This record gives sequence, C-alpha cells and structure tokens, in this order.
Amino acid sequence: MNDSIDRQPANDRRARTRKEIKQLISERNEVLSLYCSLAGCNGNGDKASDEIDNESLQEFCQLLIDYMATGHFELYRRISEGEERRQDIIKLADTIYPRIEKTTQTAVMFNDMYDGGNNFSNELKEKLPDYLSKLGEDLATRIELEDKLINTLLAPKTEAATALQ
Repeated sequence: MNDSIDRQPANDRRARTRKEIKQLISERNEVLSLYCSLAGCNGNGDKASDEIDNESLQEFCQLLIDYMATGHFELYRRISEGEERRQDIIKLADTIYPRIEKTTQTAVMFNDMYDGGNNFSNELKEKLPDYLSKLGEDLATRIELEDKLINTLLAPKTEAATALQ
C-alpha cells in the first residue's frame, strides 16, 4: 500500500489531505459544540454535575475519541510513517506532535472515566466540571497546534517554510 501512495501524483495526495483535514475539522466542530453544551459555556453558566445528561456525555465521549483517532490515523499517520516528503511539515510535526500526544492522553483518560454512562461514581460525577475544564484547556492547545499543521499542509511550498518561524 505504501508503494501506491508513493506513486500517487502530488495532486491526488493533496486532495486526500484536504479531505482528511475537512473531516478532522468537522469532527472537531461537533466535539466543541457538545463540549460547550456539557461544560455550560454556551451562556448558561456552569452546569451542576447532577444536571449532566448522561446520553450527551456518552455521545461526547464517542465524538471525542473519533476526533482524536481521525487526527492520529488520518492526518498524522502519513507523517509518522515517513510518507510525508515536505521537510517543513516534518519539522513542524516533530515539534508539535509530543504536545498533541499529551492532549490525546488527556482525552483518552477522560473517556475512560466517563464513557460508562450511569456507571461512574458520585466522586467522578462531582469532579466532572474540573475534568471538563482540564479537557477544554487541552482541546484549545490541540486546536492551536492542529491549525499550525493544517496551515502548513495547505500552504503553497514557498509559504510553508515561513509558517515555521
């Protein structure tokens, strides 16, 4: 399969990259929308932990993991497997990927704690606002880093080098 990727014309690879980015951004927007609903950042103030809709929490956990997986298995995979040829992208990815990986670990930890629906303890229920806050900070970091990578991936070759500065 790697041979077929290497033989793909650059325009096909770029079209696939644009499609992967579009999917990532779509999933990101869904996660952010549901995050805001759960965290009460939609203007309604903080929700009390006993007001959290378990069904929405489960949906959020699934969307969160899907979003993380899309980044890792679609966008970053090609770079990590050495299929990316543009040095500016490789250099940027090497710089930001460890930080992106930390945000993934936070998301997976959150999912592991809260994907059980009604099965989580009262202690976890009470700590949900704090965990949502930490997750929100990491999502903001991840989005900032992803946007740097996306902008570099989509930039014409001459502009991509200046994105690193």
